[in-house]
Amino acid sequence: MKFGIISLIVLSFAFTGCVKKSSGGNDEENVVFATVNGKEIKGKDILGKVKNDLAELKRNEYEIKRRATEEVIQQTILEEEAKKQGTSVDKLFSQFDSLRDKEVGKDDIQQFLKQRNIEEKRLSKQEKESIPQIIKMQRVYEARQKYAGELRVKSNVQFKIPKPIEKVDISTGNGTPLGGANAKVTIVEFSDFQCPFCSRGRQRVDEIKQKYGDKVRVFFRHFPLESIHPLAMKASEASLCAQDQGKFWEYHDLLFDNQSKLDDKSLKEYATQLKFDQKVFEECLSSGKKVAEVRKDMEDGTKVGVNSTPTFFVNGYPVRGAVPLEAFSEEIDEQLGK
Repeated sequence: MKFGIISLIVLSFAFTGCVKKSSGGNDEENVVFATVNGKEIKGKDILGKVKNDLAELKRNEYEIKRRATEEVIQQTILEEEAKKQGTSVDKLFSQFDSLRDKEVGKDDIQQFLKQRNIEEKRLSKQEKESIPQIIKMQRVYEARQKYAGELRVKSNVQFKIPKPIEKVDISTGNGTPLGGANAKVTIVEFSDFQCPFCSRGRQRVDEIKQKYGDKVRVFFRHFPLESIHPLAMKASEASLCAQDQGKFWEYHDLLFDNQSKLDDKSLKEYATQLKFDQKVFEECLSSGKKVAEVRKDMEDGTKVGVNSTPTFFVNGYPVRGAVPLEAFSEEIDEQLGK
């Protein structure tokens, strides 16, 4: 569990870019991959079966190159600023070291645990004692990243790495859209109400709406990872029952605000808070009639390569993970400019 907490912190700030590829001819279709008793098995017999796997490999290759490029970009910008100030990068960053001395209170610890969907009662004494130090480290890290980000905004940075992912034909499903009906950009989000990274994905959607307003509309589709999030399926069903009463997004927000409380009793309490027709809601939830709709979302997601949450499609172009707003803006701005 201790390593899990630290890993979550690291993953919180890992950068993954949105990717896209221009289409072209495929000479591999006519390449002979194997022969069986003289009969040729060509690429065209194989490539269709592994299309999603190959796309995933190309996406991973791009993201590895992009993360490495991001690191070099940041280091270059910091070195230039340090040279300008007649100092070193380490000394530039040392201005934030005093944040380690700031006291960590109970509210800080509770917020830390809530953001990561960690139950305090499941932690050992040693793990609990390590949290204040981790929070202090995180404060320094975030301050340094913010400073580096501010320097980057002032720099002329252009990515030249080709994007390898093709646009996919993705349905918006039957959900309630958030945003303008005539929006030029449509975002389809595949998410899981119990996933802590999806909670950050929800924050990104809020940031996108604040920045772009009715230029963008968002559709939420369900992709509960049942093997690791056993309460996510029922939460998805409940949100669809809420949609029937015209309050999907309000219920959606309550679920993400209370990720550690997604049991049936809590799901019903949230309906009460929103003043639903309680009898209709509870009958809907207990009937299981929304399971098929959730499964359809999951099937559609799998067909277009969704295998983790959150995954977004911006006018059909994938953006994976709760990446920074800048990664979404890159794709959204490109689509708005077309």
